[in-house]
Amino acid sequence: MKNKWFIIFIVALIAIGGFYLYNKYKRPPFIYFDKLSLTTLENQKFELKRLKGKKIILSFGASWCPNCIEELNDISNVKDLELKDVEVVVISDESIERVIEFKNKRQYNFTFLKMNQSFQSIGINSIPTTYIFNKNFELKKQNVGYLDWTDASTLQHLKALMD
Repeated sequence: MKNKWFIIFIVALIAIGGFYLYNKYKRPPFIYFDKLSLTTLENQKFELKRLKGKKIILSFGASWCPNCIEELNDISNVKDLELKDVEVVVISDESIERVIEFKNKRQYNFTFLKMNQSFQSIGINSIPTTYIFNKNFELKKQNVGYLDWTDASTLQHLKALMD
């Protein structure tokens, strides 16, 4: 009888741990986007509400993150043909110098912003974390981890969400 309760306890503990890890690393946090402290690469204050009226892909990422680079490469590859009317915004909590170096090295034609607080301070524990908005700045999708923008069905679905 003791073994049965011990096994139930262990299974419950594993389930709780799994739920905790899923919530921390696989669920995108709710973010008050108007409260983010952001600066441009020219060190000017930037408010995301300036982008209202545009379709937006907002990606939280870093220069050292392989999945971030892969996703940004995919977006870059489809941008000119499929996402002409979409503003791609990349937010990093790295130094402005590091972000400038990354942007120039990769030659991305995106808007890069520096967040003046850490990702963890707003609940982002895993990157890339992507938020997709329509023209009314309504959040239409959020995702933690790599999104394959080169997959035709995924791309069409994401574009439809932004309309």
